[in-house]
Amino acid sequence: MKTIIMYTSKYGCAEKAAYLLKSQLGEETEVVNLMHVKELTLERYDTVILGGSIYYGKIQKQMTDFTTKYQNELGKKRVGLFVCAGATGEQASQELKSAFPEVLYDQSVTKEVFGDEIYEEKLTLLDRFVLRMVKGKNKNVNGLSKETIERFALAMKRL
Repeated sequence: MKTIIMYTSKYGCAEKAAYLLKSQLGEETEVVNLMHVKELTLERYDTVILGGSIYYGKIQKQMTDFTTKYQNELGKKRVGLFVCAGATGEQASQELKSAFPEVLYDQSVTKEVFGDEIYEEKLTLLDRFVLRMVKGKNKNVNGLSKETIERFALAMKRL
């Protein structure tokens, strides 16, 4: 069963999550950053995993454009969805749900919020300012949840 993980990542958290997930799924898994791809064919994949990071409550435009363009093809695949987000609880669930088209969300085998990591040295000046405003002096983040990524991988491996 061929699997592809397609992600969008502004500063690297979703990329790290995608590769952690790949390590759980095995050699038959490819990883593609949608921020660097113009055209893609999904024919040879049975399973498609989509993920990205949430900024200001939304996933990157490239993921939204991709899911809109390929919605029909994705409807014929086993799909898993993930986001990297700093929110927790109900807010995190809402961000995950609003990141993808409803049809895709409803058909997905599994969907999870993997947590977050902030690489402050990579942030733009504006994003650093917003981070300080939102988090204050307490810039603690929850980190990526390896347990959640493992649970996601197990769900995707089930037939």
